[in-house]
Amino acid sequence: MPNVVSAADASGVDQASIDKKNAEYWDELCGSALAKKLGIEDSSPASLARFDDWYLEYYPYLETFVPFRSMSGKKVLEVGLGYGTLSQKIAESGADFSGLDIAAGPVHMVNHRLTQSGLRGRAVQGSMLQCPFPENSFDYVIAIGCFHHTGNLQRSLEEARRVLKPGGRATVMVYYSYSYRRWVRQPDETFRHFASDKLGMKPLTKLTSESERAQYDKSIKDGRGAPETAFTSASEMKRLTRQWSSCKVHRRNIGKEWIFKTWDRNTACRLVGPIAGLDIYCHLVK
Repeated sequence: MPNVVSAADASGVDQASIDKKNAEYWDELCGSALAKKLGIEDSSPASLARFDDWYLEYYPYLETFVPFRSMSGKKVLEVGLGYGTLSQKIAESGADFSGLDIAAGPVHMVNHRLTQSGLRGRAVQGSMLQCPFPENSFDYVIAIGCFHHTGNLQRSLEEARRVLKPGGRATVMVYYSYSYRRWVRQPDETFRHFASDKLGMKPLTKLTSESERAQYDKSIKDGRGAPETAFTSASEMKRLTRQWSSCKVHRRNIGKEWIFKTWDRNTACRLVGPIAGLDIYCHLVK
């Protein structure tokens, strides 16, 4: 079993408990901090467009990894909905859209967006670990920043493969084990992870700390980090997806922190992102 650093693996917390905590935590939409920063206080078309414009400009590579132009007429499942930016863009592409989130808040937001814009599709509440769709249902599965929070990354990937049609494609983003942030802020744990991954040592898993989880996701209500966060390497993702016919991995994303505070973000993303970025984007083919 690859050494995916997971709170569930380390503590033995049962999945039902993780699911309950995730449903409560993510009811506050991922992106709420950005909305607050932008002064967005409603979900009108103008406000959501302002949010989406900022989001897509900040993550310009999303249009490279999420094949919007190929989705017209295709059945697409997005898992982990947040503020609904990608959901709306997928639906606007002409896809037959379905959304899935463990929390009620994101589901409500996406269904509001779809209705408000007159777009086809529907989001439902549920766990990806027991994905409520039949096998061979979708042409695409999109999961940006979701599977590493579920408590079982491998099961999430297996369910994504199950619901895809033969030859179907998935885009999955997870947090990178060996990003510059982890080497700087958690050097000992990162080295142990690296050693077990690269040198074949016995995995030395550790409960990810509240402070580390909050470096990636933080509630605007109380500053808590996500209940569950896993960090994964490119080689681990390839081992976890051995049953898929293809797995291509790309590293991306640099935050405005450390020495990068003074860097142009686009330059940092271009030069450092492919080596030690915060995120891994995986292109998977069933």
